[in-house]
Amino acid sequence: MRRECIVLLFALADLSHPALARTYLKCATREVVIVSGSSGESSSTKETNVKFWVDDAARTVMFADGTALTATRFDGNRISASRDNSSYEFDRRNGTVSYATSTTEGRVTTVIVGSGRCESGPAPMQ
Repeated sequence: MRRECIVLLFALADLSHPALARTYLKCATREVVIVSGSSGESSSTKETNVKFWVDDAARTVMFADGTALTATRFDGNRISASRDNSSYEFDRRNGTVSYATSTTEGRVTTVIVGSGRCESGPAPMQ
């Protein structure tokens, strides 16, 4: 009986401290793609949604599909993270994200820059 009371006491104590959950961010962005090669340069613009999980307790950032990013700055004002050739900047004060990536294959270079506003909310049902 004493053992069950101790377990119950720990369970109730755990409920009194809210768990820091991950935050799901859906960011509506405008993206510019610039392609430069030997035949010239072209650009296009498109609207896209970029989705992230931010875990303040673990200080991690990942795409909604679970692909981890490397956080180089993680504080109350800003998160800086990267993956491969892409860099992401989250301004937590105004809820914006900006990102850039550059790749070169042969003589063709592609540069992608984007920015937009993020909203936190419930993750989509799986």
